[in-house]
Amino acid sequence: MPNIPRIVSDPVDYVPLFSLRFAVRFVLCVLLTSLDAGVVALYGHTLYRATANHPFWFIGVSLLFGALLASLIRVWTLTLRGQSR
Repeated sequence: MPNIPRIVSDPVDYVPLFSLRFAVRFVLCVLLTSLDAGVVALYGHTLYRATANHPFWFIGVSLLFGALLASLIRVWTLTLRGQSR
């Protein structure tokens, strides 16, 4: 009897689109972003009014908001860069 190759291929294993680690990091990034946005929305205007006539306080509060934004950018960059690996 001749050896005839099969036409039907073997079943393919399930490969998830996103890893569990990426999904957890993504959820944490969304949580951090929403919490930071809430802080800025609730206290940004008040801090601006409190520091408007004090240049050094204004610089300090501006640096704190800049650090907050920089930390968000860093977290999102690390999370999205980790997905491509």
